[in-house]
Amino acid sequence: MDYDKLIEKRNNEGGFSEFCGIKITKIKEGCAEAEVQVNTEHFNSMSIIHGGMLFTLADTVGGACARSHGYNVTTVNANIEFLQAGANVETLYAYAKTVSKGNKIYRVQVDIFDQLKHHLTTSVLTFYTGSNPAPVTFE
Repeated sequence: MDYDKLIEKRNNEGGFSEFCGIKITKIKEGCAEAEVQVNTEHFNSMSIIHGGMLFTLADTVGGACARSHGYNVTTVNANIEFLQAGANVETLYAYAKTVSKGNKIYRVQVDIFDQLKHHLTTSVLTFYTGSNPAPVTFE
């Protein structure tokens, strides 16, 4: 699989991830990384990173990790633990790795940090490949 093309596709698909400023920076089989340059729209009313932003980042980089195995996937379950408040955040960094891979179900762990290496969240997401998974294509 051409991971550079997968990164380009993920970063230029438009939609919600691009709207949120999420950039996939690395994909190789079984792992992916992403980052977000934070702006005021990413904060909640208490001036900390909005939980929805953190969840969206986890889902996006987790999906990129799951897709690294060569098949389209969809999220079927996710659990996120907020470890500390994200105050004074300038950049978010997300790291995803496959923790189990079955015929149709992949489980991915995602950890998110700020620019000072504060561990903000940890999550496990479950992805489904479908009954007849198709390889990722670049049309």
